[in-house]
Amino acid sequence: MASLAEQYPQVAATWHPERNGTLTPDQVPPKVSREVWLRCPAGHEWQERIATRTTMPKWKKGDLAACRWCMGWRVTHTYPCGHSVQITAEKAAGLAADPRPRCWDCHQAWWESTGRRELSDAAKDSAAEAAELIAAIPVQDGAPEPLVREWRWWAAKHLQGAYGAQAVQWRYKPSASDVLAMVTAQAAALIPEKADAGRAAAGSGVLTMLDQAHWAAGWLHYLTGRRPRPVDAEDLLSVAGLFTEWFEEWARQAVASAAKARATLDTAQITDVLTRQVGYLARNLNGPLPAQAYRELRLPVVPPGAGRYGRLDTVIWQCGFADITVEIDSAPNPSSAAKLAFARDAGAFPLWIRFGTGNVDAPGGVAVIDLRDAIRPLAR
Repeated sequence: MASLAEQYPQVAATWHPERNGTLTPDQVPPKVSREVWLRCPAGHEWQERIATRTTMPKWKKGDLAACRWCMGWRVTHTYPCGHSVQITAEKAAGLAADPRPRCWDCHQAWWESTGRRELSDAAKDSAAEAAELIAAIPVQDGAPEPLVREWRWWAAKHLQGAYGAQAVQWRYKPSASDVLAMVTAQAAALIPEKADAGRAAAGSGVLTMLDQAHWAAGWLHYLTGRRPRPVDAEDLLSVAGLFTEWFEEWARQAVASAAKARATLDTAQITDVLTRQVGYLARNLNGPLPAQAYRELRLPVVPPGAGRYGRLDTVIWQCGFADITVEIDSAPNPSSAAKLAFARDAGAFPLWIRFGTGNVDAPGGVAVIDLRDAIRPLAR
């Protein structure tokens, strides 16, 4: 590995010749978090981590070896935690108007120890107030109800997060009032423009794999009047047959291995293993380009009993080929049926992998891969 002197000679030139003992720039790597003494040509001396010194923040203005004092950072500010830093006069004025109780390092330590929990608790305490404020915001006439419900869920989460941050942190930008103004403005334009929908559809279809199901793509039917375009029934059977053959073979091997090891898996473990197997199968599909598997893809469908959009377990994208959507369930799930029906109408291959217990009542045009008998010896 190259030393600091070899890779950053301009930084090595500021090495303090007397205050670092026998340590020299030739003996240290350029990205180590060790503090050393430095001295600029003007004679200013300070301690700094080597890894920090070899970065290029904006304040250096292109000079890697720049000295803070020479660049105008000449005000010493002491935080209530007792630590002092050199800052600009402008930053000092800002801290005087909006004081921070901790320096950056102390704030990070506080955040890791208690801050995350305090922020979560404060946000939960603001949930009711945030939901009430969002519910009072008028939305555009004619906006589809599922889209409005998803927007209200999303907006309330943003708002209660802003309230929680203000309660436990010294500063939060944007503030809760800023967030409320932002989501209020968005409520007036909930329905995406047809141009947005057209661009999304021209990319990779209604599901728009590469930009994680933008609302404009999800509501393409509503915006353009395009009719559902399910894949050909014979093609669906062909894809389902490929997946069924793969998973039945996997199940036989998994059950044999588990029996040999006298091991069993619970439902969550089986679901996780099946999901990883879908990803593995996607990487081994033959196509003009490697297939990609996307997990937890949001769809503009609010499943029965839910308050926000549903998410497909896995979606497989291949260039020049219809998307393959996969739901994995251990029991009958109406939410999965609703999501797979949307994927069917969007022109995808909808596959429902079932294991565990319960009947299979799939919507028309949705292929079921029934692994209930094959996996039963593996479950506990």
